[in-house]
Amino acid sequence: MSTPADSRFRCSLAARERGDVPVGTAVPAPYWFVVGHSGPWPAKPIEADPLTEVAGELSAQLNRFGARLQLVRRHGRLEGPLVEADGLQPVFLVDVRRGLIGRSTWRTPRDLVELAGRFDDLPDPTEEPLVLVCTHARKDVCCAIDGRVVAAVLDDALPGAVWETTHLGGDRFAGNTALLPEGSMYGQLDGDSAPRVVLDHFDGQVDLERWRGRSCWAPVVQVAVHDVLGSVPGARLADVAEPTATDLGSGTWRVDVDLAGSVHSRLVTRTMSEAHVLTCNGAPKQQALFTVTTPD
Repeated sequence: MSTPADSRFRCSLAARERGDVPVGTAVPAPYWFVVGHSGPWPAKPIEADPLTEVAGELSAQLNRFGARLQLVRRHGRLEGPLVEADGLQPVFLVDVRRGLIGRSTWRTPRDLVELAGRFDDLPDPTEEPLVLVCTHARKDVCCAIDGRVVAAVLDDALPGAVWETTHLGGDRFAGNTALLPEGSMYGQLDGDSAPRVVLDHFDGQVDLERWRGRSCWAPVVQVAVHDVLGSVPGARLADVAEPTATDLGSGTWRVDVDLAGSVHSRLVTRTMSEAHVLTCNGAPKQQALFTVTTPD
């Protein structure tokens, strides 16, 4: 006997009930390799056809830079062997720290291997943003249900900039969005909040309740910057220089955040939660919890 869809466990609803906090969960990715692929998408992007033909070589190239592989397609495209009219699909090489996106195309898997080695020499670089929204149904039901709504409303608000994508981590925070090339990530977006949050972010305003962090920073740094943005009047993310984190041992770090030339220090302590089911289909797991204080 099947279970009615509305009675199935939903990790995003459970996370809201627990009060899980998104900050500190942006995926660790200083570089992103974003590949146009109409689907179907397996659970792991590297296992998508025809990437499997060069999986070893492509993974080795990406690992050289610590680059994250994402598959993308335009919102509303059906899964299947659909490609652009000339047989080409887009490729974006994102350097978060430099704030640049290289643009190219691919036709064969070998093209991807060659492009994956070009993070030091970005093709056709631009600062124009990409907005990725996780709609990865094969990975998590919440990403499909919540993500597709978010993709639809953002596509209306930012035509041409929005792409559906594979897993962005943090399933329980669906709908999840990555704003590239900056690397900021948001969770717990819905059809009402998504346009406001993303457009405000591009205007320099961070929604601290939904901000997951920035992908070029470690979780403890994301948490410290979040605290500074929330406690220093007039603080702007754009004014934050590269923070430094010092491991003090026993699960505590000192993070120094340079905000427009003024250094704000925070002590971030990490503990682990009780085990909870954090994805729609996964087993119970612990999650990191962070507390922030100001050093004497």
